[in-house]
Order: sequence, then C-alpha cells, then structure tokens
Amino acid sequence: MKEFLKKAHLFCLLATLPSIGISVSLSQGFLVLSFFFGLADQLKVGNWKEILPNHPVSKISISLFFWYGIVFLIHLVFGNSGPEYTKSAWNGELKDFFLFFGLLSVGFTTKEDLPKVYRALFWLFLLLVFTGVVGGFTPVRLSRLITDLYKTSTSYRFTHPLGSISSIPLYISIGLMNTHLTFGGLLQFFSAFAVFGFLRTLIQGDKKKILIAGLLLFLYCLVFLLNQARSSMIGAGVTIFFAGIHLFFIRKEFSKSFLIKGASFFLGLLFLIVLVLAFSPAGKKIIGPLFGKEKHTDSGRTFIWDSSFPLIQEHPIIGVGPGNYNKEIEKVRIAHSEKYPELAYFYEVTQRGHAHNDYFHLASVFGLPAVLIYLGLGAILLGYLFQSRQDFQVIIFFYGLIGFFVSGLFQCYFQDDEVVILFWILLGLFVKGEILLSKRDNA
Repeated sequence: MKEFLKKAHLFCLLATLPSIGISVSLSQGFLVLSFFFGLADQLKVGNWKEILPNHPVSKISISLFFWYGIVFLIHLVFGNSGPEYTKSAWNGELKDFFLFFGLLSVGFTTKEDLPKVYRALFWLFLLLVFTGVVGGFTPVRLSRLITDLYKTSTSYRFTHPLGSISSIPLYISIGLMNTHLTFGGLLQFFSAFAVFGFLRTLIQGDKKKILIAGLLLFLYCLVFLLNQARSSMIGAGVTIFFAGIHLFFIRKEFSKSFLIKGASFFLGLLFLIVLVLAFSPAGKKIIGPLFGKEKHTDSGRTFIWDSSFPLIQEHPIIGVGPGNYNKEIEKVRIAHSEKYPELAYFYEVTQRGHAHNDYFHLASVFGLPAVLIYLGLGAILLGYLFQSRQDFQVIIFFYGLIGFFVSGLFQCYFQDDEVVILFWILLGLFVKGEILLSKRDNA
C-alpha cells in the first residue's frame, strides 16, 4: 500500500503538468488526487514535518491563505451575510487554496522524482508551443477538441482573426485555452527557459541541440507574438532581464563577451520576425500594440480600475470579502453612472469578474494586508532566487515567477486557475530544490 500511494502521487503530479495546457478541470483533478495521495503517503510513514516545507517562501505563502481565512470569517460573522455567503465565497476567491496544493504536492516528492517532474514540465512547454502554432492558423478554437469529448457543441467558437500574410490567414493564438490572456500567462513562465536554454546550447556547440533549441525559440517567439497578450510580454521581458543579470553577472554562467553575441542573436531573431510581419496588414495588427497603438481593451481597464478604487478606500483592511467583488463593484458602477451619465454605457459593458490587476483585486477583496503579504512573497522569492545554487538546467524554469508578479499589474493572473496551478508548482519545485541543497550542506 505504501508503494502504491507513492507511485499514485507521482503519477498524478506528472499528469497535472501537461494537462494544464489541455484542460483546467483535468489539471485540477490530477492536482487534488496528487495532493491527497501524497498526504496519505506522508501520514502513513509518519513524516509529519514533511507536510509543510520548512522554508520562508512556503511559510509566507501559507500566511496569505491564513489571511484569506481571517477575512472570510470576519465577513461571515459580522457582515450580515446570509447562509448563501459561504457558497459564493467558496465559488469566488476562497477556493484558490486548493491550487496551493501544487506547492505542497511537490514537497512530497523525493530527489529521485524531480527529474521526472522537470521532464513533465518540458512536455508542457512543447504542448503550449505546438498548440500555439496550430492555433494561430485555425479559425476554430482548439479547445473544442477537448470539450467535444464530453458535451455536444451547440455553436462554433471562433478565434479572433488577425488578417493574412501572403494569403495565409492568421488568428490570435490561444492554444487549447479559452482566452489569449490565460495562454499568454502560461507562455511567459517559459521565457527564460526558451532564451537561455538556447544560449547554453550555443556554448556547448552541439549542432543538433542548437538546431532544436533554435527552432523552439523561434516558434515560441512567433506564438507569443500571435498571442497578443501584452501583459505577459511585459512579464517575459522582465523575466529575461532579471535572468540575464543573474546568469551573466552573479552566477557567471555565460561570459560577458557572449552577452553581446547572445543578445544580438536574440534581438536579430525578433527583428526578423517583426520585419516579416511588418509588410502585411496582419503583421501590422500584431506588432502595432507593442509599439503604443491603442487596443479596444485599453480603455476598459481604466473603467475596471476606477470601479475598484472605491472598494479599497472604503474597506482598506479587510476588503469586501471573497465572493463579494461582483456585487460591490456593481454598486460603484451604478453610482458612477449616475454621476457621469455620459460614461454609463462604458461602465455597463466593461468586464466585472475581476479587477484586471492582481494587486487591485487583492486589495479590493482581502484588503491592503493581503497585498503586502503578496508583495512580501515576491520579494522573498527574488532574494532567495538570486542567491540560489541550484543547477542551471533547473533554475531557468524559476525566473518566470518574477515576471508573473509584473504581469499581474495589467491582468488578474493570480485569479486565473490554469496559470496559478503552474505558479504554485514552480514555486514548490524551487522550494524543494532549496531544501535539498540545505540538507546536503548540513550533511
């Protein structure tokens, strides 16, 4: 039985990673199974101390959810909420605790399990790239390949057209996801892996590896451009910047002379892609927003943010409570529409589900203390990452966590289940690696 629990935990964890790029329900199911199999295994052998990783990153992560619970109880007891509040809170932000199982489940792995987990992570990268390429050339959403397996489609859901290049039609690439923002959020986690993994192959000199890594980098950049999620592109840019500083100047994985060569090649590749796109209407539509051209969603964000600020001002400590954001923001929009009737239409048609900014959403729902804890998590992670001694082929997966905190300035990625599952798993892998290094040093 002991061996069964261990193998079942690892199998479900490995299945979670590639399924993130296929279906959120599938990945959540595997994640929950992985956690409970791993928990049962730890309890059976009496490893109580292994249930929560003993590391500052995991401790501050737990404190965030601890604050979630405090805010929920305050609103439940003192907020004059009916019995339906528990259900709405659970369907809202409170259920995000289950996504934290990603960090805990990775903590149950052994040193021998980790290479398999990283291979599964690489398979997720390949899945995102190749479904992204296919999705950029098909008008019908690829997610129908999954949904048609368990329900009948009553209508076709099309992707947004971008025009054509030499009579080849292009579409916004979303892979198997439902939105381009979710797909972009997943892509940005792999930006350092794609760029610096390729640079490492140049140093090694293996022509076959150079060709494969170069092709993957080219396809990754192409898919990212077709995806059009500027928030993720900004996060990817920040990721590459910090990774470059760390790898070139602190860890010195690359010589400084190679910095010019590598940067020239990467920028040349981007320039080549942009140059090809620039000579077509579709290409101009793709690269225009990257150089300041306004998109129709830009003004929408300002209305969403404007509606969220009063919630933060009125409830700075405990927020409006989980599950209450939509209800409370509706009150603000009605008041603003009455005060500014010429803007009533825009307040009515803009999105309501979240604040389109992780920090504004956390402050609105859980108060400013939640934002401070979340920022503390990012700061502690950055500090430990920059002093980490984990191997190069492993650490390049973690720089995307830095970009995640930047992407959240323009989109609620911390509320996006597919993206958050990957976030906690990567964070768990980083913590696990740090703990193993610490044990090795102590031994």
